[in-house]
Amino acid sequence: MAYLARAGPYRSTGGGVNVRNTPAWQAALAQVPGAAAAGEVAIQALAGGTSNAAFRVRTGQGDFVVRFHEPDTVDLGVDRGREALLHAAAAAAGLASRVVAADPEGRFLISEFLHGVPWRAVDMDDESRLAVLAQTLAQLHALPAPAVPALDLPALMARHVARIAAQDAAAAQELMPQLVRARNLLARQAQAARPACIVHGDLTHTNLIGHDRPALIDWEYAAVGDPLADLACLAAYYPQVLRHGATLLRCGGLSGSATLASLADLAWVYRLLSNLWHRRLALARRHPPPAH
Repeated sequence: MAYLARAGPYRSTGGGVNVRNTPAWQAALAQVPGAAAAGEVAIQALAGGTSNAAFRVRTGQGDFVVRFHEPDTVDLGVDRGREALLHAAAAAAGLASRVVAADPEGRFLISEFLHGVPWRAVDMDDESRLAVLAQTLAQLHALPAPAVPALDLPALMARHVARIAAQDAAAAQELMPQLVRARNLLARQAQAARPACIVHGDLTHTNLIGHDRPALIDWEYAAVGDPLADLACLAAYYPQVLRHGATLLRCGGLSGSATLASLADLAWVYRLLSNLWHRRLALARRHPPPAH
């Protein structure tokens, strides 16, 4: 999720973990440019994160975002090393904020703060803006992809279903047929002639900054995979964009390898993935692992 500045306590908007004065907090601030120097350091909590805590830190050397990660996100499919590498690759092409530091233990990530106008949900009804977004995604998909751990989407979805069913037996009857359909659709999509590339993987309007050439933020679910996945993710969150599917495919450079039907099919898979993610997160909040 994108983050919007607000005044408030240093507390996650998702899991409610207070990170202030923890070892991770001290380690992160030590890597913010200018934070260790004499002078004023302004820290502002940022709202909008679902499962992380983020802060805007302003020093004499600039504005930065420090995002702290909650451990349960790893079980939800996040790979912090993969995220940092793909974020940095996009940043080198001017499509994302510069990565300042990525904690080797995965506790936090520091990036430059992006100044610009965030997208709004209503922008997803504007065909001209969607065309610009698709063109930006085509630039992302054309970048050389670094070697990163693969994201096994069918396995991730199966793990989500298993964990949900363990807490809610009735959910298995509901979700298993959907999981089978998702596997079949993904297998069919894998037969298309679309080379794997960097995909952002979480295209909500809150993760887009600026309209002329939108920058992408929050790379937690970035991966190397099917370029159609980004458009499908967009359509999963905003079904109305399928009305402009032909424009998205054309401006995204995918008209020759994808159809409106395949876009709609993959959007269904990502709607299911989003539903499973939110159900898993809700279960994690209600049944946290025991403290060690």
